[in-house]
Amino acid sequence: MSQAIERVVSPEEREYGRYVVQIERRKQRVAELRADLAALTDAVAAFHAAYHARVGRLFVELDRVRLAIDEYERRIDRLTAAPDADPATIEDDIRAAFSEQRRRVDDDDAETRRQERLHERERQRPELDAEAESEAKRLYRELAKRFHPDLARSDEERAARELTMKRVNAAFGDRSLESLRLLAREAEILDPAFEARSIGEKLVWAIREVARLDDLIATIEADLAALRASETHALWSRQQDGEPVIDLLAADVSAELARKRDLLAELIATYRQIIEQSKP
Repeated sequence: MSQAIERVVSPEEREYGRYVVQIERRKQRVAELRADLAALTDAVAAFHAAYHARVGRLFVELDRVRLAIDEYERRIDRLTAAPDADPATIEDDIRAAFSEQRRRVDDDDAETRRQERLHERERQRPELDAEAESEAKRLYRELAKRFHPDLARSDEERAARELTMKRVNAAFGDRSLESLRLLAREAEILDPAFEARSIGEKLVWAIREVARLDDLIATIEADLAALRASETHALWSRQQDGEPVIDLLAADVSAELARKRDLLAELIATYRQIIEQSKP
């Protein structure tokens, strides 16, 4: 009577099996951290865009008024020191002296307009109910675990993963549950050729992969910690707790803007009076 021959598992295969388990656990942790970082980044970015749309415009206007105050103070000082000075020459000097400040204000204005557009896109993005949002996050974690470029085994695989992750990130950013489901179905039939390697090669790869994933986990955790330590996150957290942070900041800036506009009006009136007095 013949007996079935059982295949003996080598020590290398057992060790490789243990490393595979560790790798899968770390991949899951990477996917969870990536999802947490993406969700938090998305939420803080939405708050930042809303902040700029409401308060950023006020800050830009405040900076313009402050610049105008500085310029009129310079005009008044020049005319007070030299009543016969040519106003056109004074204007040329002021344009040169304050050109850098004007450029900074214009740059801030452009950034604020960009944030306003982001806020408008965010406002128009469809909202998911709690169940759909939970599924979207679950699918994102699974897809990040499967496709993230940092998990690639070769340069060729990294390039392919980068293209797919762009689709994943876009689908998650748009909260397109159907697109995420489609990508998840595509993932089921994709698997890089790996089994042809020898057990020794696989074991060397697995040992290096565990170390690399540990480094990656530490990096993502550091990114999360840095985001949570940022001033924008602190303001967002206060807003999440029910404090009308943006409304309060807008009120403070509006009050300061009103005071500066009053001062500017006084300076303009003083400047015009000096001009009138200097006329023959």
